[in-house]
Amino acid sequence: MNIVWMIMISVSLLYAFLTGQVQLINEVCLQIGKQTFDFVLPLICMVCFWNGILNVAKEAGLLKLLERMFHPFLKWLLPDLDKDEETLGYVAANITVNMFGLGSAATPIGLKAMQGMQRHNPQKDTATRSMVTFLVLNTAGVTLLPTTLIALRSEFHSADVSGFLPFAIICTMFASFVGLLIDRWWNHRVR
Repeated sequence: MNIVWMIMISVSLLYAFLTGQVQLINEVCLQIGKQTFDFVLPLICMVCFWNGILNVAKEAGLLKLLERMFHPFLKWLLPDLDKDEETLGYVAANITVNMFGLGSAATPIGLKAMQGMQRHNPQKDTATRSMVTFLVLNTAGVTLLPTTLIALRSEFHSADVSGFLPFAIICTMFASFVGLLIDRWWNHRVR
């Protein structure tokens, strides 16, 4: 893919030089820089804000409460981790944070969960059943408040910033259900 991009950029630059439109390249580069900055800055602010809210919820004990609510489900879903409370806590925290659309905050927690699962893995070069199930949960997880999409829609001046919310919740619930159903079927079939 890098080769394709290099060819496209080279052909564009060559065409600009041959047609005498070098100034146009400078204008586009400056505009793209400004547009990128204007686009990324609100997203960074949104991520900082929601990470702050996440830390407040953590300090208030709300995340621990949600984690305790998920533990029985996770012990059933990830039976080879039923004795590892720390790893199950990371998995529960990851799911909880992802439910609020904070993928950037969930990534470090998810990595710690995978490290915990790797400790129980007899074949270090192969993913365990729990790792695959966690990946399905992480990829197709239920999102109750997709903060990044709301911020993007707001940035592009959407008439109804959160109008898609019911559909997003239904779609992510369906994706999670189907993903877990296939995961369970596959694990049962392989045994």
